[in-house]
Amino acid sequence: MEATEKVVPRRPSTASPELIEALVRQFASRVLFLRAAWHRGDDGAQNPLQAIQREARAASAAIALTPHGRALCMYLLPDETKAFGDPGAGLFMWVASQTVQMMQAIEDGEPEDAIKPKIDAMLTDIVARLNGQKY
Repeated sequence: MEATEKVVPRRPSTASPELIEALVRQFASRVLFLRAAWHRGDDGAQNPLQAIQREARAASAAIALTPHGRALCMYLLPDETKAFGDPGAGLFMWVASQTVQMMQAIEDGEPEDAIKPKIDAMLTDIVARLNGQKY
């Protein structure tokens, strides 16, 4: 390699940055929707955990992790990866857990204005990691 060549960082996903952004944010939104429907007792509302796991597996397939991305998720989230057998699904289940915990904080009386930026920061961090902008 010549001294003038720029090293391009490996991306954890083969999906486009725009698709990753949409998938991560839509997944978090869907988690909240499923949880709210279950809490309201909506007709057809099913166990949110099973539904969220299905959504996590679908999102995992859509982000198309590279071998580097799979290893990164296995390193960052070893327990989740072991629990779900798929590093991408483990990542999305972690996102679901964080999202629900933050929503529970709002339900417990914390100001929504204080929690929403935390959710956005967490989702932005995940998107940056999947796009290879942050390690």
